[in-house]
Amino acid sequence: MPMRYRFFPMSGPLFVACLLALLGGMAHAQRVTLRIEGPLTASAEYIAGQRDKPAVLILHGFLQTNEFPTVRQLIRHLADAGYTVLAPTLSLNITNRKQSLPCEAIHTHGMPDAAREIGLWVDWLKKRRGPIVLLGHSFGTVQLLTYHEAHPDPAIQKLIGISLVEGGPYKSDSARRDRLVRELRRQAEQPKPTLANHPVSFCKNYRSTARGLLSYLEWTPERVLESINTSRLPMAFIMGSGDERLDQGWIQRLQTTSAKTHVIQGASHFMDGQHEFDMLDSLLSELNDKNGPATTK
Repeated sequence: MPMRYRFFPMSGPLFVACLLALLGGMAHAQRVTLRIEGPLTASAEYIAGQRDKPAVLILHGFLQTNEFPTVRQLIRHLADAGYTVLAPTLSLNITNRKQSLPCEAIHTHGMPDAAREIGLWVDWLKKRRGPIVLLGHSFGTVQLLTYHEAHPDPAIQKLIGISLVEGGPYKSDSARRDRLVRELRRQAEQPKPTLANHPVSFCKNYRSTARGLLSYLEWTPERVLESINTSRLPMAFIMGSGDERLDQGWIQRLQTTSAKTHVIQGASHFMDGQHEFDMLDSLLSELNDKNGPATTK
């Protein structure tokens, strides 16, 4: 994987990471395959790092893969800094999926499917490295919360989210959202599966079974905040003040939780450009600090 060099004033964890990159380069990456259920398989990129550092499981955003640019940045930087990295691509019920899915496709997956696959990858990683830090981008962080809430594991040391989104659609219209959830629950109880079309995440027209769609929409902003506050797992979130995908006030609501919140001034949802290095600096500080004080940039 090609190295990219940029010249910015650096100090602390960021300087160490870049120095390691210059001296050693990225460790050898392996593509691994895991059987999920029956003939369904999923794949991941695995890079073995130093044993004195935690392993980091990186999860991509909604309908994406481990080839998403933000995820590639994370894989490269953490591997260069000596961390073991496992970056799966969720199957979304497609064997060895390698491409992102369009919003308009018929989606048969749901949050329980994502949680099950994350659990299988955690079990795979535990046999090779530990402890483990969960790292998600965008909606991938919500899926990691889903997994941890249902299956807390002592091997998990921390959960870190980058550009954590609020959850389902109609974030600012709770009455409309509640009506939609009630209707989907009614449809999900029918003996014959039905399809529904509604916005989810960045998808304006997301087509899925009522049960699958409901599993996403039940993760409301309030539930996301509750999951953070009721967990005993140390958590931290790295957010961009210029993130156009978030409702106004979401970062402030995160800052009231028990988690630590880093705010990168001017950064977008994808932490690109020079903000990539600010994000990395915050991320490395969190990987080196389980319970340090909250940080704001």
